[in-house]
Amino acid sequence: MDQRKERILGAVVSDYTETVVPVGSHALAARYFLELSSATIRNELSELVDDGFLAQPHASAGRIPTDLGYRYFVDFLLPQEIVEPPLRRQVRQSFDAADPDVESILELAAATLSRLSDNVALVTGPSNTQARLMHVELVLARPGQALLITVANGNSVHQRAVEVDPTLDQAGLSEIANALTNTYSGLTAVSIGETMERQGLPGGLVEELVRGLRQMETRASLVIHDGVRNLVRNPEFEDPNRLRTVLEVLEAQRILAAVVSELAPRVGMQVVIGHENRLQELQDCSLVLTSYRAGDHLWGTLGVVGPTRIRYGRVAARLQLVSQLTGEALSRLLT
Repeated sequence: MDQRKERILGAVVSDYTETVVPVGSHALAARYFLELSSATIRNELSELVDDGFLAQPHASAGRIPTDLGYRYFVDFLLPQEIVEPPLRRQVRQSFDAADPDVESILELAAATLSRLSDNVALVTGPSNTQARLMHVELVLARPGQALLITVANGNSVHQRAVEVDPTLDQAGLSEIANALTNTYSGLTAVSIGETMERQGLPGGLVEELVRGLRQMETRASLVIHDGVRNLVRNPEFEDPNRLRTVLEVLEAQRILAAVVSELAPRVGMQVVIGHENRLQELQDCSLVLTSYRAGDHLWGTLGVVGPTRIRYGRVAARLQLVSQLTGEALSRLLT
């Protein structure tokens, strides 16, 4: 694409993002291209339509960007935006004051990102592809049966009813749970299975620990999302059926977690636009995704879901900020 077409495409994207009104040649000439005639701009617009970068809703209308047009804009024309220092300080202060637990930090990340992007924010929690035991509890249910509660990194929890010695009371069960924690804390299912250092501990409980950790490793990541009210305000979703289709995917957290897990980059940022989404229900939307880390460990994904005319530059800058602060807050929690 030559430079003039790029400038015109960029102007159409910018104008349509703000107004949600098809952009005509006269508007472009008046706002962006005083040196060009309306006839020249019309010719360029027609060629951009023929090439698939713009569309014309009807013969007398202006032009709107297509998914291909947005993709070209994101790949080649996206301006580098920054988060204003006062806003950056405000957001940092909120993370510095966050409650010291994983779920509170992730909920804060979702709420902050939703507010900063004016769209739906989503956060996947730590994906336990290698769950490590953190803590064990045994709670007496009735004589001979207890609830085994296994807590892994990222506050993932698995609970299961297990058979125990009928003579054990709650004090005895707590003693065994503490011994299990002290013996196997920090180990993965594979490590526990390989060592089986029971040290007089009931072998059946150790096997249940291993089973619980393995189930957590295959469990879909926690997904927290916020800002559905922002989606409702967009004119693209005034059609209730169109809105319902997107909301159903957002509520189906297992599906959403799988989609995000498949798309999320390990480094950098991923932008998925309109029909690039493999889920038909999200083909009226764009996703902007990045990963966040605690220390050297990849913990999960932060993302924004909105209409395809989302303000990609601003969203990318603010997403990067929230990702950085989420990682820093989690790192403080784990040290």
